[in-house]
Amino acid sequence: MSGVVSGVLVGRAAEVAELADAVGDEQVAAVLIGGEAGIGKSRLVAEFSRRLDPSVLTLIGRCPELGSTAVPFAPFVAALPSVVRRLGVDGVAALLPPQPALARWLPQLAVRSGLPAIESDRTQLFGEVLMLLEQLGTQRPVVLVLEDLHWADQGTRELLAFLVANLAERQVLLIGTYRPAESGPLRDLVAQLRRNPAVRIVAPQPLTRHEVGRQLAALLGSEPAPEAIARVFERSGGNPLFIEALSRSPERIPADLTDLLLSFLSGLGDAGRVVVAAAAVIGSPVRHDMLAALSELPAASLLAAVRELIDRQLLLTTDTGYEFRHVLIRQTVYEDLLPAERARMHARLVEILRTRRATLPSPVYYAELAHHAEASDDLRQALIAYWKSAAVLDDAAAQLDPLQRVVDLWDRLAAAELLGTTKSAALEQLAAACDRSGEVVRGIAAVDDALASVDPAIDPSRAARLYLLRAALRSRTGAGPGADVDRALELLPVQPPTLLRAEVLAARAVHRVFTGDPAGAAEDATAVLRTVESPADIADAGLDFGPGYGPTPDPVRIARLTARAHAYRGLASADDIDTAIVCFEQARLAAELSSDTRIAVDVAVWESAVLVGAGRYEAAIGVVQRGLRAAQAAFRFEESGPILFVKWAQALTALGRWPEALGVVDDVQLTQLPPLSVAALRLSYAKIALAQGDTEQAQRLAAQAATLLGDGVWAQQYRIQLHVLRTALAMQHGDMEAARAILDQSVADGTAVLTAHPHETWPLLALSARVPQVPAELRALADSMPQTSPVAIAHSAVFRAHTTGTALDWSTAADAWGALSQPYEHAQALLAAAESGVAEGNRVSAIAALRLAVSRATELGAVPILDAAQQLALRARLTVDNPPAGSPSPNAAPRGFGLTARELDVLRLVAKGMSNRSIATELFISPNTAGVHVSRILTKLGASSRTEAAAIAHRHNMIS
Repeated sequence: MSGVVSGVLVGRAAEVAELADAVGDEQVAAVLIGGEAGIGKSRLVAEFSRRLDPSVLTLIGRCPELGSTAVPFAPFVAALPSVVRRLGVDGVAALLPPQPALARWLPQLAVRSGLPAIESDRTQLFGEVLMLLEQLGTQRPVVLVLEDLHWADQGTRELLAFLVANLAERQVLLIGTYRPAESGPLRDLVAQLRRNPAVRIVAPQPLTRHEVGRQLAALLGSEPAPEAIARVFERSGGNPLFIEALSRSPERIPADLTDLLLSFLSGLGDAGRVVVAAAAVIGSPVRHDMLAALSELPAASLLAAVRELIDRQLLLTTDTGYEFRHVLIRQTVYEDLLPAERARMHARLVEILRTRRATLPSPVYYAELAHHAEASDDLRQALIAYWKSAAVLDDAAAQLDPLQRVVDLWDRLAAAELLGTTKSAALEQLAAACDRSGEVVRGIAAVDDALASVDPAIDPSRAARLYLLRAALRSRTGAGPGADVDRALELLPVQPPTLLRAEVLAARAVHRVFTGDPAGAAEDATAVLRTVESPADIADAGLDFGPGYGPTPDPVRIARLTARAHAYRGLASADDIDTAIVCFEQARLAAELSSDTRIAVDVAVWESAVLVGAGRYEAAIGVVQRGLRAAQAAFRFEESGPILFVKWAQALTALGRWPEALGVVDDVQLTQLPPLSVAALRLSYAKIALAQGDTEQAQRLAAQAATLLGDGVWAQQYRIQLHVLRTALAMQHGDMEAARAILDQSVADGTAVLTAHPHETWPLLALSARVPQVPAELRALADSMPQTSPVAIAHSAVFRAHTTGTALDWSTAADAWGALSQPYEHAQALLAAAESGVAEGNRVSAIAALRLAVSRATELGAVPILDAAQQLALRARLTVDNPPAGSPSPNAAPRGFGLTARELDVLRLVAKGMSNRSIATELFISPNTAGVHVSRILTKLGASSRTEAAAIAHRHNMIS
């Protein structure tokens, strides 16, 4: 019987249509096709691709079975050469920055543009892939197919997640196939992507009895008997691959699955069996030179055998060789070999690889050498190959598995002698790779093991590096560095100065900043700067270096450290805002020299926080916007945007620009932010709601924030804000018992926490002055808490005014808030000043204060202040101008097609012909968010394209 696979695709019309509909759909960024082995995922993609318009650029990459031990980003590396073939090297280079990170993937591009001067930042690499796909997508629809994602390495998984989150042009569609039962580390990513409305899930189901009959008819070329259909349906379970295998002998159905799949080999000649066995041991993809060497057949016999396997569709051709049509066939052929036969063939492949060392990229060579050496039980050779594999890989995540194999094999072999290093050094490299790739728990465990095998008295520098590394990893958990930084410093002498000690001091400086020791932080940061100001004097030479350390101080590393130290000094100098601003300016300059976009964005985050704390709100907004643009340019928007949004909202809230504050983050973005950032924004919104008299909304927002905050160290300042909000809510309801209980809880959380966050604590102290029988600790804090910023001085003035109740003190507090341009707090103090003026008999000053309070409150829509002002005016018979009636709310929903204010903003830019990425930059939102808004606009307008949407907007006068 013929081995040719039927050209008829049965039972997949709906799935093919769903894929076709996704191409060009503004609401779809990716489609994941999940199903068991043999269900027809690849066949589905092939049929879909065949039906695409010729103008669509289809790129296909497959994850190899070696998985995470193979080349990182393998499916992307495999897919991109076709872009070079289509556009040419110059065409691809024109779409990328000079010396692109992608040159490490594309040898032709490296020859043309050169390799990056330093090791590429992973986000830069991801950004270039995104940029290339989006640029291609502006010219034609692009479909990128990633096959067998259940074997994807960590880098591939992270790049896929990055692309889904950041693709702004929906002319690009990602399609991934995977087996849910074997997805392993992919499961978390799939679960995450399922929650993204731009991701579709397609799950091909087993064929029905009727569909089995249709497939059998297509395979056999004639109508099968009903009993044959029943037998095949029952035995195959509707799996198309099994149906195909069973079609070869529907009357004699094998009892065993292995026998069933081996039926694909029935009728093969001897040469074909040799070649298919060799291909199974090599593993997909199969290079022709390796196949020739392992099979040891004459060239003519080899070609004839390969042709037979291709004709029977056991093997398919690829750009570089062959691959099995289905992995189950390869696995079955491989497992049918005798263990000794498999071991012999793997050992032979080790010899073959050694002779072809010069023809293979180093990562491929060492990954394959390690795999085949271990499979042949040559553990010594495998150990060496794993060690060298980790050394030649640029990507930290890809280094994890080979380094882990080194550690696992260490005690079984004389590893120290073979590798010329120590187990503690290997564990340190593993921990460092974990740190760079975000594997925190695994990294801490590796450091623990390394510290157990190193003697600090003999190797103090390595022990210090390990303590520093564990401190960094622990800080990522929210627990803080613990005592590890201090332990590291104890091991490192002050003289001669070393970069390692400077890095430890920098780590302690930032920890001291966030634990309320600004003086200590400034001292540490200054010591760092003294060390790096004379690089020639740094005595790192002669140390036993670890990852990232060398005998000559790296200028880039020094620039990074300098930027951090200046920024930490800026944080530590928050009480002296002019000094802090100078420090941050120096930090920005150093960050530019380092070319480290992460530090540049971090500096913006820290500077904006300091400016908000000091009441420099307009300046803070400028820094936030600069930081958001930098984050977008560096493809770090998802990472750093959330905290910048928080600072922006806080600054706008303080300035009384409440509609703007409420619009900083819309409902689309809010679903994409981490819990802590959402909690912080909820607190700002709750503060506005309370000020406008919507206590129910304020309570709802407070409850949501409380649920999201958790108990991590980084949430401490927001928990204090929550205490302030809940105290104010209780007081608004006149429930002083509840207010006192909340204040008691704030003290129970620890006065050290309150002292460490004076910007958040001062509002709490000011409120406490209005509550009887408050904890004595709060009264004491009000006397001892420093007043080193205008905001702190204003809160202190409010505390004093509550205590004395004099009009003079309230006028002082009002003047302090007026100077800060905080209209709500200004209005509150003016109202209190008016009440005190009435009590003291000074009606002239009371009327002036009350009128200004009413004016401020009217502009804000602060209903409780207006109500209190009216009551005071009636009670004291004061004449106050009435606020204008009927003024439209600045938050009123725009009219026309149900578009929100943000959607109207996006529509205006769409009408100007701007891309999603340009819209994102203009509106300070993520490109993915811009894409979602465009999709919603098209849906609401009933438009099929951006051009039609713009025409509708002009026709209905929706845009200016």
